[in-house]
Amino acid sequence: MLRNYLTSPSFTKAGQSFKSTLFTSINSLGRRAMATLHDMSDKQTVWIRHAEDDIRLQATFTYWKYLTPDDKTTISKQRLFTLNRLIDEPVGETFKRLKVNVAKHFYCQTKSGPQSRKTVEEINTDAANHVKVRLFDNTGLEINSSIPNSNAWVQGGKLEINEHHYYIEINPPAVKELEMPVNMLSGYLIRPKFSLEFADLNDCVFSWYRINGSSSEGILVGEEEVYTPTISDVGCQLKLVVLPKLKHRCGQSVEAVSKAYVTEGPKRDYLSERKQHISGWTSSQGFRVVTYNVLADVYTESEVSRTKLFSHCPASFIDYGYRKLLIAQELLEYKADIICLQELDKKHYDNYYQPVLSRYGYESSILLKKHQKVPPNVVAEDQESDCSGNKDTESENSDEQFVTVKEGSAIFFNKAKFREIGRHNLSIAESIDSDVLFADIMKQARTSNSITEKLLYHSGSSLQVTVLESVDDPTHRLCLCTIHLYFHPMAEAVRLIQTAVSLRHIQRIKGLYESQNHKVSTVFCGDFNSSPDRQTVQLILNRFIDQSDKVFSQDDVYKMFGLELRHTLQFSSASGFPQFTNYVPAFKECIDYIFYETEHICVEFVVPMPSEAQLGGGLPNENFPSDHIPLICDFSWK
Repeated sequence: MLRNYLTSPSFTKAGQSFKSTLFTSINSLGRRAMATLHDMSDKQTVWIRHAEDDIRLQATFTYWKYLTPDDKTTISKQRLFTLNRLIDEPVGETFKRLKVNVAKHFYCQTKSGPQSRKTVEEINTDAANHVKVRLFDNTGLEINSSIPNSNAWVQGGKLEINEHHYYIEINPPAVKELEMPVNMLSGYLIRPKFSLEFADLNDCVFSWYRINGSSSEGILVGEEEVYTPTISDVGCQLKLVVLPKLKHRCGQSVEAVSKAYVTEGPKRDYLSERKQHISGWTSSQGFRVVTYNVLADVYTESEVSRTKLFSHCPASFIDYGYRKLLIAQELLEYKADIICLQELDKKHYDNYYQPVLSRYGYESSILLKKHQKVPPNVVAEDQESDCSGNKDTESENSDEQFVTVKEGSAIFFNKAKFREIGRHNLSIAESIDSDVLFADIMKQARTSNSITEKLLYHSGSSLQVTVLESVDDPTHRLCLCTIHLYFHPMAEAVRLIQTAVSLRHIQRIKGLYESQNHKVSTVFCGDFNSSPDRQTVQLILNRFIDQSDKVFSQDDVYKMFGLELRHTLQFSSASGFPQFTNYVPAFKECIDYIFYETEHICVEFVVPMPSEAQLGGGLPNENFPSDHIPLICDFSWK
């Protein structure tokens, strides 16, 4: 009956969310939750939810009857009610609905015979005879029934329903959603998916329990938002109880029990070997950079990915719930001051990476890829992926002209080492067609319809630029840039143009800060989808590509003439040129790099790459969560 009442279609979506929260509390905590409701000394609570700009409010309370009028210790019946009312409705009208609901479930005597259901008039009569309702403000003054709901319900006020007195709690802290992870591995950090309302995450209380056997109480094993299962948890379920709070105010506890059981996590010997080269955090005289294409979830779900590109990988290991645990653990083990990720799904950034890494001192931002919508006169391209093969791409519309892809790049930095002083991101598909800085490039690109279409409509490559300042020495500034270039193996000309646009933008941003008498060093890293001998990498390192280069005329598809590209940034490849950074059965190549300007910083150490024997024939797999391998370099300030 309670479930049917709370899910009745008469309630709004916002109210339903709040009711679901309360229902979850009562349903999951069972009698203990009900006991909590009735153990608040002489003050019970009516919970009022009214979100900003919402035209309705929700009032939730519990009503009960004692076994006999003389026995005030034994409850014979109790029920949770939620009213969903317009804020401009007179509170007297809300009282009428409240009386009817209480009377219908507690005071209406069931009639016998074929017409056993009471009429509306009979129910209203029972409500008037048996249910008395009064409302008072926080000074004890009774509220007139003509006052609208928006003004009638005040924090600290009191509601009386017959002999029951309720304390009014406006917008109590609440857990709107709580979902336990499906994948739980010993030694790997997990975090539930949850959302709060009117609560502060830092004030909330989290309690993790190990459940082994039939008992639902369990053993307390953790008291933080995140938890790393131990070997003792293997074979057990986990329960999480969340008490939402906002300073001194507490809401109702909500709990969830995992459907899955903790399993033993992989050993990952290669990671232990890489960690041997990392003694700890870098000193104030340097910083560590990691760049990593983490293989977006949206690119592993297609038929092509499952049957061709990643057919070597069992479904359980390509599942992102499994892979994200390995990725996060690996990133934390490296103790990097700067982490640049590519192909990071927005939903996983929001629900996992950002909150998890923020607890370990990282500040971050994400930049999604964006391209122009394909016009009617242009044939839509079958979306694939990077040089390693085909991957289906999903995207979502953001406005009338542009499409925002569901994945992009993210920058995380250690707040103890750096502070952010500026963001200067660039959507290449948007800016190349509108920014005068790139007018000459776009003019020549338009001589090739194929190149123009790829740049504007089929590639969402965006340059993420964050300018950081050293906490220890503010004279050290870093222009940190990351990108994921267009994938197609035959589109080197497209990648070259994207790189040229990126380099011009980097020069502009660097010049902006240098004009303020600051020394600025640039780190440019990511997945360039270009091998060391290709023109994209050569432009970055050699600062020049001649207009006669074969890249512009290698075939009829990407033929273009008259474009000369140059820049003034003096880059070197910090990690050199490994044999491979992307490793799948059909493609093994070095396409990821950490480029850096050599004037003000230098490379101190490069963490060795795993051997080919350790890769197990193809990535991803049980030990490697992506088809790419992260690059790790230590730098020092000159």
